Amino acid sequence: MRLTRRKRVFALLAAVLCLLTSVAQAAGRIDLSRKPTLTLSYRDGRTALSGATFSIYRVADADETGELTVRSEFDDFDLDIRGTNDSRWRAMAQTLESYVLRRELTPADSGKTDKSGTLTFPTQGKKLPAGLYLVIGERHTQGGYHYDAEPFFVLLPTQDLEKNEWVYDVSANVKFDKTPVPDDDDTVTRKVLKVWDDDGAEDSRPREITVELLKNGRVYDTVKLSEKNNWRYTWSDLDADARWTLTEKTVSGYTVSITREGITFVVTNTKKPDRTEPPDTPPKPSHPSNPAKPTLPQTGAVWWHVEALALAGLGFLILGALDRKREA
Repeated sequence: MRLTRRKRVFALLAAVLCLLTSVAQAAGRIDLSRKPTLTLSYRDGRTALSGATFSIYRVADADETGELTVRSEFDDFDLDIRGTNDSRWRAMAQTLESYVLRRELTPADSGKTDKSGTLTFPTQGKKLPAGLYLVIGERHTQGGYHYDAEPFFVLLPTQDLEKNEWVYDVSANVKFDKTPVPDDDDTVTRKVLKVWDDDGAEDSRPREITVELLKNGRVYDTVKLSEKNNWRYTWSDLDADARWTLTEKTVSGYTVSITREGITFVVTNTKKPDRTEPPDTPPKPSHPSNPAKPTLPQTGAVWWHVEALALAGLGFLILGALDRKREA
């Protein structure tokens, strides 16, 4: 009788595990034959921002499991596309925007928002293969204001972890900076500050690094930063009506992150780990908090097996406890 009951419990656990496996695998695979879409909504409250130009760049390709492979044209950027840290992804998008504009890379698709402030990709005659995309908007002027869209990443299709399914028609609300159109003679100041994230490896820093100030995506000035100028520089009397961004020439052994804080570009160089050290374990992807907002890219890691194995382990513990109780 005891053996029969044990067999029944094992059979039940095996059936549950197989069911979880089949469901997870069905939901966890991308149908590469389906072509995803991305719809942008660009609005300032009730005001539709119409006629605004956006371009999207395919940064990484996705396979049917959701694993991402960075495309060759972005190899130089040494992108770390693991995890879902909001601030890190935001900084990475801002950094990559300047380099994309500097190198004049060809976008996967481009278009303008309609009278309702909406733009859907792909546009006519284009297709969007599964992958990680960077969305960049050009400066848009309307109603006496400049609108500068915040660049962001989006994974197409996007994984809805709560429903355990892939969403092929993705929507995103574009965030932006809004500033009044300046007078013709107005000027602005921009600063750059170099930050080193290399605790314990200070001796490996280069003696100097080179940054480029971009005016509307084109190189305006080139400056070298070093200990002599305290790793900082200030540009004065710049055209207030231009859009100013910054790039840094590649520093061997370091990754770069460029963020803007007020009028200051903060350029952070982080020392790459020793290749002999084991890579960090990618964190578990978080659940998207709002499907209407850009969903942070997933690493392609599938987590269904963790819950399934945990459930199976719990069942075996219960079975063992029952056996010990009967033996007692």
